Amino acid sequence: MLICLACYGDRLATLMESATELRFYRVEQHVPVLNSTTPAPGTGEFAMIDLLTDMGINVFICGGLSGCALAALRQSGVPVVAWIGGTAEEVATAWATGGVEAVNRLRLPGCALRGCGRVRACRGHRCSQTRATLRTPMQKAKVEKFS
Repeated sequence: MLICLACYGDRLATLMESATELRFYRVEQHVPVLNSTTPAPGTGEFAMIDLLTDMGINVFICGGLSGCALAALRQSGVPVVAWIGGTAEEVATAWATGGVEAVNRLRLPGCALRGCGRVRACRGHRCSQTRATLRTPMQKAKVEKFS
């Protein structure tokens, strides 16, 4: 399995768009092994998405990202785990040992694209209302289901 982390220094970049380096890890027997690194393309998020698609990664892990970038990643077939924070080693180890569930323990505080982390507790929360207006009708129906 090949995972990619969008990094700034030795940590995940707070925003995908501010990443200075992409780190690629192979997971071998639940241990992350640094496979390679490459400077993040300086020509924008869509150049990064093209690079990720060409590399054939199994999962892309990053900090925050715009709704447009998330949609483009999903449309290109790149699986994304976003809104994660921590050192690159910490995140890679979490993924290698426990997958999405372990990485989700490193989730950044606050609201992400799916709304507030307090799914049922955020009724009337301004963030969830704002996000709901930005979604497609199908996604909006899913949000309203939890409100």
